[in-house]
Amino acid sequence: MPLGPCYQPWVRPSLPALVALGLALAATAAAPSPARAYEDQATLFVDLGYAAAIGEDAVPTHGIVGGLGGSWGLTDAWTIRGRLAWAGHPRDFQMGTLGVEVFYMLDILELVPFAGLGADGILTIADDGTGTSIGGTFAVHAVVGLDWLVNRRFIVGLDVRPHLLPLGLSDDTLPSFVLSATLRLSVVFDRY
Repeated sequence: MPLGPCYQPWVRPSLPALVALGLALAATAAAPSPARAYEDQATLFVDLGYAAAIGEDAVPTHGIVGGLGGSWGLTDAWTIRGRLAWAGHPRDFQMGTLGVEVFYMLDILELVPFAGLGADGILTIADDGTGTSIGGTFAVHAVVGLDWLVNRRFIVGLDVRPHLLPLGLSDDTLPSFVLSATLRLSVVFDRY
């Protein structure tokens, strides 16, 4: 018995159906992974860079600075960061800082610019030839930077911090300003 013109054991799909299926598969494969906002992340980091102490002639200017710390996302745009750093300058002048800063991140794509403000406690150790003097003071600073989101786990960033030491304006053994530029490597952790 003939099956007739209406029966086909295999139906050939139309071109529009194939295009729709291909687009659906491509959209599924290209879909981004679930987004993680900054409020769901914490980081640990190390940084290394250049520091310039600007003040009286008794204070050496150029030096190297290194630090470590961590950050905590407060919202999708605001982050708080704690940092411990040590700057070594020539002619036996060293400066340690323990600071906290809050900054706003403009998350665009892989490059994330940010800007904020912070405060620091500062320890200075200086040897002027007559003996070692240890002192302490405080500073306020701005921070601007750019983060490159290498992947979901690592961030490479550039931070620039101009520090103002209010007591250094009247004390010739302290710098009045310290400018630092550091390269930072951060490891990202999901908090939840």
